[in-house]
Amino acid sequence: MAQLKMYRLPGTAYEDYELPDGYSVSKYKTEKDKTDWVECCKNGLVGDDADKKAFDRAITDNENIDVFNDVFFLDYKGEHIGTVTFFVNEKNIGDMHMVGIRNDFRGRGLAKYLSLIVIKEMESRGVKYALLTTDEWRKGAVKSYLSAGFLPVKYDRGMIPRWEAVLEDYKIDSVLMLRNNAKPFRVIYRSGLKKRGE
Repeated sequence: MAQLKMYRLPGTAYEDYELPDGYSVSKYKTEKDKTDWVECCKNGLVGDDADKKAFDRAITDNENIDVFNDVFFLDYKGEHIGTVTFFVNEKNIGDMHMVGIRNDFRGRGLAKYLSLIVIKEMESRGVKYALLTTDEWRKGAVKSYLSAGFLPVKYDRGMIPRWEAVLEDYKIDSVLMLRNNAKPFRVIYRSGLKKRGE
C-alpha cells in the first residue's frame, strides 16, 4: 500500500515556536552522529537492531543529501534526541525525510520543532514546495504535519478515503487536498461528517 504524501506550500502561515529550556538545534558533524541518528529513528523508521549502515542507506547513499547541511538534530542538554533531514532535489522541491524522536522523548510534542526546522529551511532555500511521505499508523507524526501546514496529496488510488479516516481520527473537519502537481484538488471532510451528510 502506498504511503500517504503531503506537501507544504511556500507562504503558508506557521507559528514560530520558541525552543523550551535545555533544547537546541544542531547539524550532523561527526561519525558518532550516525549512531545517535539511528537511536532517534528506532520508532518504526529503522529496526531495533539497526546500526550505522541504516544511516548510510537512508542518508549518505542519497546523492541529493549533503550530510553536513541537510541532517538536523533536536538536542536536549547537548544530546541528540530527535532528527530530521531536509534536502532539495533537482526539481527544486524540498524533501522532509527521516523524521524521528528518540523513544524516551516521544509523546512530549517535540515533533513540531522538527517541522519548524524544515519550514525555515524551506523558506531560506526558496523551494517550490516541500514534500514528505508517511504512514497512517504514525498518528502523532501525521497530526504534527497537518498542524505544521502540510496538506494531503491525491497521488494514488484510495487516498481520499484513507485521508478521510485520518481526519476522523483527529476530529479535523476538513482540509484542502492537493493534486500531485501541488495544485488544489478539493476540500475533503472527515469520514464522520461525510456519513452524516454534513
